[in-house]
Amino acid sequence: MNIKEVAKLAGVSVASVSRAFQNPPSPSVSPKQRERILRICEELRYYPDIHSRRMSRKRSNTITLLSRHINSNGQMTEGDLHFDYNFAAITMGVQHVLCRCGKSLQLVQLTDEFLRERQHLTMVRSKMTDGILFWGALQDDTCIQELLDEKIPLVLLTTVVNNCDCPRVVADEYGGMKLVVEAALEAGHRRFAFLPPLTMGSSGAERKRAVLDTLCSHGLEPVWTAPEDGFDFRYGREMGRRFLADGTDATCIITPNDMAAWGCINAFEEAGLKVPADLSVTGADGLRFPCPLYLDSFYLPSYEIGVEGTEMLTAMIDDREVEHHRVLPVSRIAGNSIRNLTGVPAH
Repeated sequence: MNIKEVAKLAGVSVASVSRAFQNPPSPSVSPKQRERILRICEELRYYPDIHSRRMSRKRSNTITLLSRHINSNGQMTEGDLHFDYNFAAITMGVQHVLCRCGKSLQLVQLTDEFLRERQHLTMVRSKMTDGILFWGALQDDTCIQELLDEKIPLVLLTTVVNNCDCPRVVADEYGGMKLVVEAALEAGHRRFAFLPPLTMGSSGAERKRAVLDTLCSHGLEPVWTAPEDGFDFRYGREMGRRFLADGTDATCIITPNDMAAWGCINAFEEAGLKVPADLSVTGADGLRFPCPLYLDSFYLPSYEIGVEGTEMLTAMIDDREVEHHRVLPVSRIAGNSIRNLTGVPAH
């Protein structure tokens, strides 16, 4: 059974059968006619060859999500990875948009071997993808410019790269971290310990800058800074243990994100300390866990970044006008992990 035979049985043109399979539906075929064509195809177990359709349209109808994954020591690795809730949320946002417009999603992990073998260029030149979403790009990722030189639609998600004018959707992470630090200051804290984030990407660099700038604006600096940078649970636990071993008199620990905050809290609980009664801890990202302790944090709109980034990319693929640089707002999460030292109720 081929498309010509289906068209003859349905009493329509070959083009009408082809249009009946379009998603979203083609305006050239009425809903009633489309339903009849698809019913006949179902009875005959016919479906058009996807490869032939892609060749005729000169599109793969596939979007690629490139992603970087690094461990707590800042090394690209294929093993020993922590689960990244933000990546999961972004992927869900991407899928939400692609399902609406009938496109497929291809996940590709950007490893050193992948780059060394120039597979990112092979992927583009072989027409395997119509556009690329790049999550977690690092400042030294020269592959971004190589991809742009191939004239492939490309959107950066979450991070930006210096000296590279690439379309992007990011969040106001500087503003979010500033909100969290100001909440601790308003609660009366003046002696802070700081667990710096990795700064290989712009996200961590913005969070670190926000912490130091906000403290400096109040004439303060951290009384203790962790000797290593990181972002995951293991990093938070190890640095929490080092902080306790050093015996520094700080009242509030500023961590780079919620996972590191929970690692730090774990170290404190091992030592018999309670948060926030003995030590206050702040987070970032807005992850909610089912327990009485609710981190003072800020919500990182990862799902929304995935949605807006994909809408931007699909508009670029279709040659529609679109804003190429977007910064999404964040919102503070008022938890119960900061002890109020002022005796005055928080706003």
